[in-house]
Amino acid sequence: MEPLGPDDPEKFGPYRLVARLGAGGMGRVYLATSPRGRVVAVKAIRPEMTGDRKFHIRFRREVEAASVVTSRYTAPVVDAEPDGTTPWLATTYIPGPTLAEAVAEHGPLPVESALALGAGVAEALMAVHAAGLVHRDLKPSNVLLAADGPRVIDFGIVRASDGYDLTHSGMLFGSFEYMCPEHATGDPIGPEGDVFSLGSVLAFAATGRAPFNGSSVAALLYQVAHGTPDLRDVPEPLDKIISLCLARDPDLRITAERLAAACAPSGAEQVLGDGWLPAPVTASIARRAAAVRDLDDASWTGTRVVPAPVGPVPAAPAPSVPQPAAPGPDAQASHAQAYAARLPAHPAPVAQVSAAADGSLPGVADGAGAAGAPVAADTAGAAHAMGQDLTTSAMTTAMTTATTEAARPAPDAGTHGPGDVVGAPAGAGSRTLTEPAEPTHPTSPGHRNPSPTPRQHRAPSWPGVSRRAILAASLGTAVVVGGGGAVLITRRKDGGQAGQPLGPAPKPDWTFRSDPLLQAPAVFANGTALVKTRPGNLVCLDLKDGTRPKWLYRGISQSPTPALLAYGAVVALGSGSTVIGVDPADGTERFTLDFGPDFRFDTLLGGYTDRAVSIVGLRLQRQSDEEGVATSTETVFGVDLQARRTAIIPIGAEDVGITLRPVIVSGAFVYADGLRNVTVRNTDDSSVRWKYPVGYDLRPGLAVLGGTVFAIGRELIALDLATGRLRWRVKAEHGQFASLGAAGDTVYVTGTDPYGVCAFDAETGSRRWFCPTPRLNVDNPVATGPHAIYVPAFENRAGFYAIDTARGRILWNFTDGRETGVNNWQLACDGAGHLVAQHFDRAYSLPTS
Repeated sequence: MEPLGPDDPEKFGPYRLVARLGAGGMGRVYLATSPRGRVVAVKAIRPEMTGDRKFHIRFRREVEAASVVTSRYTAPVVDAEPDGTTPWLATTYIPGPTLAEAVAEHGPLPVESALALGAGVAEALMAVHAAGLVHRDLKPSNVLLAADGPRVIDFGIVRASDGYDLTHSGMLFGSFEYMCPEHATGDPIGPEGDVFSLGSVLAFAATGRAPFNGSSVAALLYQVAHGTPDLRDVPEPLDKIISLCLARDPDLRITAERLAAACAPSGAEQVLGDGWLPAPVTASIARRAAAVRDLDDASWTGTRVVPAPVGPVPAAPAPSVPQPAAPGPDAQASHAQAYAARLPAHPAPVAQVSAAADGSLPGVADGAGAAGAPVAADTAGAAHAMGQDLTTSAMTTAMTTATTEAARPAPDAGTHGPGDVVGAPAGAGSRTLTEPAEPTHPTSPGHRNPSPTPRQHRAPSWPGVSRRAILAASLGTAVVVGGGGAVLITRRKDGGQAGQPLGPAPKPDWTFRSDPLLQAPAVFANGTALVKTRPGNLVCLDLKDGTRPKWLYRGISQSPTPALLAYGAVVALGSGSTVIGVDPADGTERFTLDFGPDFRFDTLLGGYTDRAVSIVGLRLQRQSDEEGVATSTETVFGVDLQARRTAIIPIGAEDVGITLRPVIVSGAFVYADGLRNVTVRNTDDSSVRWKYPVGYDLRPGLAVLGGTVFAIGRELIALDLATGRLRWRVKAEHGQFASLGAAGDTVYVTGTDPYGVCAFDAETGSRRWFCPTPRLNVDNPVATGPHAIYVPAFENRAGFYAIDTARGRILWNFTDGRETGVNNWQLACDGAGHLVAQHFDRAYSLPTS
């Protein structure tokens, strides 16, 4: 905060300027007060910027964007004059630093504060995206830290999600370190781009540096588009959450809704109270508040500062001359009313929903009712700080507000609420659309110009399925549940919709409740299922009745990979460089092998031979015993359990640029490497048997069936295990193949455009069927059973789907209705037909016939 200079004006509108708060490439931000003592931040545009017509349009739309987006974690507009000689915008002032300022002054945030920050900013993005907008410039200087939570500010280059823009083709605007890959390469940017930027912001909050860097702009943009983020110093579990934000493919990124739940499972408001920030930052906020109170300004000294209510923002035709204020009200309120009257009217777009042959749904204006809602002022207010400006873009004139469905209480396992949409429809992101509210009466406050009258159609005769659910499904494939049961709704090629009734989800044979389960599927052994729980337990569940553990072994690591059956034992990792073997019958310890301080084991990859396992870990090289300083190299180990020795498998860092998920079969170690090859090594001497270059990024998960290796990316390819010869290949129609499973004589792959599962003949590559589904979670392999395969939904509260392997149709959808953030469903099925589905702190045994 600085004193006013001689070139600063005395006031803007009814607001008397008190001090300077900051400056940027676009203008200055002032602390100001209203005649009644309300403290606001006024953003005023530099005079030299006002001669550009496009800039005027852009600033007007920034005002509209900030007015439309209503969330306690954004900065609502109090007042504005976008068309004046010097355009300005006023928001309620909160004395808090930006994230960039706080980290520069006090260092990175502790993990609890960073998680709370992520929850609040994710909720802000939910509001931005629900209004049909994309922020496009989320960065540390655009996140304000307030006593009651973060505020996302500066909508200077916000853009409508329909693509309307004022920027010139090929031009880049925003902060390069926090751009998403599609922005850096000039591709269209959707809500997923803001999630990527939030991942980079959280990495900065936790470490004090952005996850991408480069010596030049070109090098930095290349890193953003093609490089690997540097998350080495990000603590758990924030590192996993950030990695889900920073997926290069937008379709594979976590959504803002799931991100908020991952950071704060109980809700952002539960973690964003007193004490959410470390003491030094809290003290900084207190000092700023004291400085404002101590300002010697006669216009508000001794006056209680109370945030005034903000009236509705109608879109009535603008009068040529603002009407004078009636005697009595605060000049600020009357000025706000005059500003509101000048806002242009923008009719909301109409969503025409075609239904099945027996009828259609009425067209509905997107966000009807919500668009005319008053712009609510946050009770605590928000500050609007000025950052560096690299923009000349704007948002669209068609702005509508859509509401995001609130999290519902968890129903019983396998049940849904009437009209629930199970799984996000394609093209609709991950939001569940709510039924539009009743339209505002034309003479009532808050009325916006009505949308064009849509054609009226009959609704499809699907008993018990709500209009809201079918409206959501109109954008793609979805499972909806009502009083008449579950229905899979898909779009036909002619634009209509078809409904396929689903069977009822089976009731679990038993449910095991425990501490949170690790993110690893169950392993089956002699009529039992083996699962891992926090803080480090190996649990054996009888498949006949697993409500109570048959035995429990304590002291394993929390590596998120399944236990292994090798050398007659259940094998898991311990702390440091230990490998533990447990008797599968009674859980007694059979051996513990400790390989000393020069190694650290992180991830158990698989059985290398019948008596050996493969492990990813670190090899430490110490400078001296006295100093204890060590450098580390990520290494793949082969551990011989019988000989009790370890050997290094020569897979170097240049060979593994993606997550290593090998398939280990007799005599072969099969994996996708970071150099765009499928590679097979011999297990006897670790020599390379063959490499097959594919020329594009592979998905890390592979499958081996008989003598054939299957790999996926933009294609599904089949390679001879012995020689590496190409047997056949199938190109994805659009998008890419994302996860796979193989059983019998069939290969199953999930697709991203359109969403669904394809079945291919393993011998010839001919397609057997395609099953459309809602959007899926493709991080884990397809679980294969005797008569069905099982695939998890993208939103974990939507559960998973069972698909008939003979006909390629969804049989049923099972869910417990709980949203648990990054704790996704883990599915495992054995050859006898036992299915164990794990979700956060519960394991369900489901019949498969």
